[in-house]
Amino acid sequence: MRTSQIHDHYEPERLKQIYDKAERGKARMDGIREAIVQADAHEDTPFRVYFRLQLCEESNFYGDSMDMLVTFPQVLAIVDRYPDTPCTRYNNRVFANCMGHVLWVYKWILNSCDEFYQIPMTDCENFFEDFKRRSLAYGYNLRPYYLCRYYFYNSMDLDEKAREAFFAYESLPRDANCNCKACERNASIGFYLDMDDMEKAKELASDIENLSLRCNHDRMAAWLRLQRHYMNYYLDSERRAFTEAEKYCRLIERHMIKACEYQEWDSFLYCYAHTNMGKALQIYKNHWKEWEDERNPSSEYYTCKNIMRFFKKLGEVRKRKTVKLQMEPSFPLYQENGQYEILSLYQYYYGRARKVAELFDARNGTDSYCHWLEKAAKEG
Repeated sequence: MRTSQIHDHYEPERLKQIYDKAERGKARMDGIREAIVQADAHEDTPFRVYFRLQLCEESNFYGDSMDMLVTFPQVLAIVDRYPDTPCTRYNNRVFANCMGHVLWVYKWILNSCDEFYQIPMTDCENFFEDFKRRSLAYGYNLRPYYLCRYYFYNSMDLDEKAREAFFAYESLPRDANCNCKACERNASIGFYLDMDDMEKAKELASDIENLSLRCNHDRMAAWLRLQRHYMNYYLDSERRAFTEAEKYCRLIERHMIKACEYQEWDSFLYCYAHTNMGKALQIYKNHWKEWEDERNPSSEYYTCKNIMRFFKKLGEVRKRKTVKLQMEPSFPLYQENGQYEILSLYQYYYGRARKVAELFDARNGTDSYCHWLEKAAKEG
């Protein structure tokens, strides 16, 4: 189906069937974009909203979130013009109209504000306040608002504000716009691990560990998030317990699902650099190209920081100062003979991470990203 074609025989259900069969990620997003074109051409407002929210979901879970950030303001413009737009039969649930679905997706926008330095702080604040206003107007409380605030402050190392937001979240009852119980439980586990309270985290985790509490959309999702929490806990610079972290790396690898949040290859790279350098080197060879194409600035920063640490460790354990790699000519340091200086690779990824760190710190008015990077460069 070509985007340039507008079909007189318009069947939104058929368009959904077509893109639902496509592979997750780019292919499915292309199909959803075609559905948006058709819905716009036929002025089908419920599906104009629904298809755009579908694109947001695919971008958030199977892309880099950039398409979601571009598309979601279009959704707000449509619902502000047509505030009583009904749901389609695909998103009816308990919603009085499509705004219930819009507010559900809005949480993903708030959770992406910390990932893109291109979003000015004033715009981030405007998103939060707009979500707050719309939530209250729709009859929801602010439990999801405060959870998103917690993540936002935590990303900038604003510990006191993060804790205040988390406890405000905990104090409010669940309502229809809250994440599922398993997702909320994982949020609490992450908080207590940040507080270095492993005992409390383990207590909260028991029914996720035994799969009696699961995420709504996938049997393994909540369990995988839990293993990721533990992995990151042991990879944290205060612990650097690589043998413990490796156990969780292997669990996540073994049970990994396609959603982007579980593709923790750069964290595996950092961990295995200290426990299994051969495996770490193979991970780099398998994934360097996708890391080179990264569009999400937060992901670029954390990935380059981990790759930098990998090359620092490689330089320490390897007698030779070079490493043989089969790279493509598009790689900025491309060498036709395939021999690369380890120090140059380290400096390249450090430079990428530093550039992004400075942009985030300038946006946030903090020095957190640069501080974390320098600490990582020192520790390896």
